[in-house]
Amino acid sequence: MTKRILVGSAILIATIVIIVGLVSMKPEPPKKKPFVQAIVVDTKAVEAQDVQFIVDSQGPVLPVENSTLVAEVSGRITDVSDNFRVGAFVEKGEVLFTIDPANYVANVRSAEAALAQAQATYQDAKARTEQARKDWKKIGKGEPSDLVLRLPQLKQAEAAVQSAEADLMRARRDLDRTKVKANFDALIQSKMVGLGQFVNVGSQVATVYGTEYAEVRLPVPDQELAFLDVPDIDNPQQQPAVRLVGTYAGKEQIWFGKLVRTEGVVEQTNRLTYLVAQIADPYNLENKRDNSTPLRFGTFVRAEIAGKEREGLIALPRQALYFGNTVLILENESEVRLQEVTLARTEANTIYIDSGLQSGDEVIVTPVHNPVNGMKVQKVGSQAKTSTANNNDTALNTSADTAKQ
Repeated sequence: MTKRILVGSAILIATIVIIVGLVSMKPEPPKKKPFVQAIVVDTKAVEAQDVQFIVDSQGPVLPVENSTLVAEVSGRITDVSDNFRVGAFVEKGEVLFTIDPANYVANVRSAEAALAQAQATYQDAKARTEQARKDWKKIGKGEPSDLVLRLPQLKQAEAAVQSAEADLMRARRDLDRTKVKANFDALIQSKMVGLGQFVNVGSQVATVYGTEYAEVRLPVPDQELAFLDVPDIDNPQQQPAVRLVGTYAGKEQIWFGKLVRTEGVVEQTNRLTYLVAQIADPYNLENKRDNSTPLRFGTFVRAEIAGKEREGLIALPRQALYFGNTVLILENESEVRLQEVTLARTEANTIYIDSGLQSGDEVIVTPVHNPVNGMKVQKVGSQAKTSTANNNDTALNTSADTAKQ
């Protein structure tokens, strides 16, 4: 038993010695220099240019004129225009419906009779005054009194004529008001009455939107006002152009207007300033332009407001900016240099640089993580050249090895 243990241990020890010997005699592999893969970047050769800033906003299209019509006389509606319906267009002065005028015609005739009677009384009082003046000249001495000349009666008759004229004017006005008319070119937005309905004075009968102009309230942050020429009291004719983009019949459409005013206050709920853009003839009713799409009230549109113009600015993608004021310049075709710049404006996707760059500088526009000066990069387009050179070197080495063999 002891002899078997000794033999087994001897075999195990011998095996270990052989393995250690073989491992120690194995040649060490050649050491290779670590290879660092350069980041592939895209670049843009910058060029200074004149830029007109665009300020973006949005809002719904609203009518400039929005009125609720009310009945100014009472009575039953006896006639309704074919255009008095929701969605119809009416012209200024067009009769929408008529209230029964019978009582108002009678009032006019009564007022005319009362005026004729008052005028006759006045003529009689005037004649009596003239006669009294003649009689006093024949038999009287000195200046006659007002009572002698019957002047109080004359003034009373004159006042009665004026009162009768006012009553007739009021009766005619009420008769005219039995025809309810549009006060301006308008679109019928809603109506509250119909044929045969009785209306009282002050009853709301319809809501109309003026079609001469439409407007859009455009919210703008305070810092964006620096890039706009906003109309003001000193220069009311300063009205920047506004491009509006919306949807009609499932397709994107474009309209144009002008920035006509600011509302003059900062909205307390969102701290924004509201500018107002105005669009003439939104429904194309006056010009009858062919193939022109109407800009309907209630349409939500995106607005591009033409801002101030600046000379000598450089535009770059927003992703080219690092640390708030730095861009990366490509030097020697493969190295990064950090360059501080002064920004004229920053937009969602674009930055405008005022100073810090020269025309012709090659700026890296591909995002680079943790950039530092001297960092190695590889420009897009130089990969093919490098790959071709490496392939040629490999082919030469292979040919040389074959020749040796």
